[in-house]
Amino acid sequence: MGALVVALAWPWVAPATANADSYAQLDPVPVVASPGCDGTVSADAQVTPLQVGDRVENGVRVAISYDAGVYDGSCSLTVLANWVNLDTGAAGGRDITAVSTIDGHYGFIGYANTTFETGGGTVVVTLSSHPGAELRITA
Repeated sequence: MGALVVALAWPWVAPATANADSYAQLDPVPVVASPGCDGTVSADAQVTPLQVGDRVENGVRVAISYDAGVYDGSCSLTVLANWVNLDTGAAGGRDITAVSTIDGHYGFIGYANTTFETGGGTVVVTLSSHPGAELRITA
């Protein structure tokens, strides 16, 4: 009987697959883009295939979503995104700039993304908008 219970319970206690690590998200945090332009920014990262010469490599797409709230005009928010591949030691970074525009029901929203050629492995992304937080995914 004990073996039957273990056999029936096994599917519910099996470890998660590596695919569970292909996406990560950071919750919104308050930001001040410039005088009169505040709001919140959230971020996410996901594994994405990249064409590199004649082959396809693993990469990471990093996106920010800037909500400037009810401000009556356009605001621009620039966030520095840095990444490091913990398996290979490769690293890089780039600014991502989102410009808020009117979005009917939701106020002024800005969205921007960039893609990094990270190669395969565990990649950690940090953003200047989220000090001390990281997006960790497996590419």
